[in-house]
Amino acid sequence: MGGALFGQGLNFLAMLLPIIGGETGQLAYLMMPLALATVLSRTSILGFHSRYLTVPEERTRTSTAVSATSLSVTTLLCLVAGTAVAPVRDVALWTGLLVITNGLYLMAVAVATREQRMDVYSTARLAFGVTNMVITSLVVFVVPFEAGLIVAAAMNPLVGAVLILARTENRVLPATFEDLPRMLDREHRFYLAGSGRATGGVLLSEIGFQFQGFITPFLGQYQEIWAVVVRLTGGFGTLVQQIIAPPCEAKLAGCIRAADSDGTRAWFRKMILIGAGLGVGSAVVQTAAILLFLPDDDAVTAGSLVAVSVFCLFWMPSAMCGKIPLMKGLTRPYLAWSVTRLVFLLPLLLLRDGSLFVAVVTVMSVTSVIIIWISARPATVNQ
Repeated sequence: MGGALFGQGLNFLAMLLPIIGGETGQLAYLMMPLALATVLSRTSILGFHSRYLTVPEERTRTSTAVSATSLSVTTLLCLVAGTAVAPVRDVALWTGLLVITNGLYLMAVAVATREQRMDVYSTARLAFGVTNMVITSLVVFVVPFEAGLIVAAAMNPLVGAVLILARTENRVLPATFEDLPRMLDREHRFYLAGSGRATGGVLLSEIGFQFQGFITPFLGQYQEIWAVVVRLTGGFGTLVQQIIAPPCEAKLAGCIRAADSDGTRAWFRKMILIGAGLGVGSAVVQTAAILLFLPDDDAVTAGSLVAVSVFCLFWMPSAMCGKIPLMKGLTRPYLAWSVTRLVFLLPLLLLRDGSLFVAVVTVMSVTSVIIIWISARPATVNQ
């Protein structure tokens, strides 16, 4: 996975280029389409990025075809909205582009993980990083234009998806095209019907995750410290979900498919321990960054540093096992968890400053513990 790690380093450097090049306007233009596409792409593939890892072998083709068709329909709706509704034209059209490329990449990663082709995945992540650096450099320093970073955000996953699907058994598109004439038969309708709880859970989970960024303007003197927390945990979270977790998920998925309960428990424990270690590391880095860059901030106290450290300690293991409930077929408790977290988060919009800071850390930490507990439950039959 050395190539993947190097590629992730290039992605991190590419994040800094718009700031260095003074193209923060492009960053601002990117935010809305990217946020919408993140939610829509993960939702429209019907939990494929998690569920596909453990669906029975005879249902992999159906899962692929239904999920890819759902992704295509969502993309088409975005394009129709962009064509027909003038006030949202640009946002909708760019969102549609990001939905299809990001969704296809998520599906490709799931295919590589199930087939345990970490060599292919590592190459794709390296290519992702190189593409990101090259295109971002071009649109920042050579031919800057308003939607430049959106083009980069679309091309990076597209390159990664093509490289993965060219070297794996399930190439997604052939199965989808061949199954289109019978998409409404009993088998495909049964899979789609069984996707409801997983899809709803993913949608509400993504909305809940975006909440921590949305509340930043309401935190008063805690805005800067929370911005550092969100930025660094986001960086560590990407490292976990894109580099560290996939090889573990591949082994865990194999145990689940084989009904190997001992192996499943063993890999779950390993993933939690890795997540806990990363939680400690991120807490240390985060504390150092806050003390270094916000030395005179009144919000930086022993209490606030402990609070955000606790947030890291719980959030990282939960990020490590975020796919496990859907991999195990635990769609009902996953949906209940997503609903519960959102129910507790939304009233926090009535709070401000320190009260909001304490409340959001508490809710996010407690719900992180709950999702870890759900992930530890035995697997059920996958739909």
